[in-house]
Amino acid sequence: MIFNSPDVASIIIYFSALFGTIGNLIILFAFISNAIRYKILQPLDRIIVNMALVNLLLCCFKEISGLLLVFQTRVYGTAGCRILLYTYHTLRLVSICSVENLSFIHLIKIRRPSCQWLQYIHSHQGQYTNWTTAGCWIFSIIFHIPYLLCDSMLNDHNKTITYFISTNCLTTSKNFYIMFTTYASVSLDLIVIIIVIILNVFIIDLICKHRRQIRGMLTTLNGHNKHTLQATKILLSLLSLYVVCWISSDVVWVAIVGGFIHNERESKPFNDIYGIFSSIYYSVSSYIIIFGYRNIRDHLSESCWCSKSKKTTVVQIMK
Repeated sequence: MIFNSPDVASIIIYFSALFGTIGNLIILFAFISNAIRYKILQPLDRIIVNMALVNLLLCCFKEISGLLLVFQTRVYGTAGCRILLYTYHTLRLVSICSVENLSFIHLIKIRRPSCQWLQYIHSHQGQYTNWTTAGCWIFSIIFHIPYLLCDSMLNDHNKTITYFISTNCLTTSKNFYIMFTTYASVSLDLIVIIIVIILNVFIIDLICKHRRQIRGMLTTLNGHNKHTLQATKILLSLLSLYVVCWISSDVVWVAIVGGFIHNERESKPFNDIYGIFSSIYYSVSSYIIIFGYRNIRDHLSESCWCSKSKKTTVVQIMK
């Protein structure tokens, strides 16, 4: 192990991932503790828990790479690099699909659907959530198998830990399966991004219409009006974060695999952009959910109150 001073991008990636780890742990603690207390986990909460768990694993992925970067510990090798690449993009696709699923469930909860198929989903949200979440995991696990099968994915330019942390072992490849998987995955990302944008536009439109309807009512509804305005801001923040981070990382991903970046000096800024944007997405999105969803704050306050009441009871019994 040789200590090496990391660059600015690696430091940003590491600390943003550490920041995101704390946020995702808070989300998991809030929902899981509430589920244990009431012995039920609502369909919408299941999606958020699944998304927070995946984002937590991705943040840990960035942190481990960041620690190895400091000491230049070469533990990956060809096989390790394939596993890291496969794991990262499998989790990434699950995270993106979770956002789309969350937006869809939000929409049908706000506006009762008229279509018979959507009405069935609305009345069976629990089954729909379980099947779609399981299907997303199975599809993502199978879809990225070509990354595990390719042996010639490393070259002389990606044998440093810096390259691992920023692009996750992804380099220029002439392998058909790698190229096909990459372009298919990016195309799938863009399709999901468009779906998420459309769903959130509908949600924001419904919230704005509801706000206009209650604007002329009594002042007692001002608090509710503030909640609708806050919900709109949260959705716009999440939507902007999703679009910017996803599209930026996809463009860099295609540029690296497609061979559009020819030397290490050209690839360095793109590698840094890829790593920073992906880390920011997995970190900031957790805090937008924490401060945006009132349920999380309610769950945390209930958990803290229960723990305090238990301590008080124990003290009284001991007395």
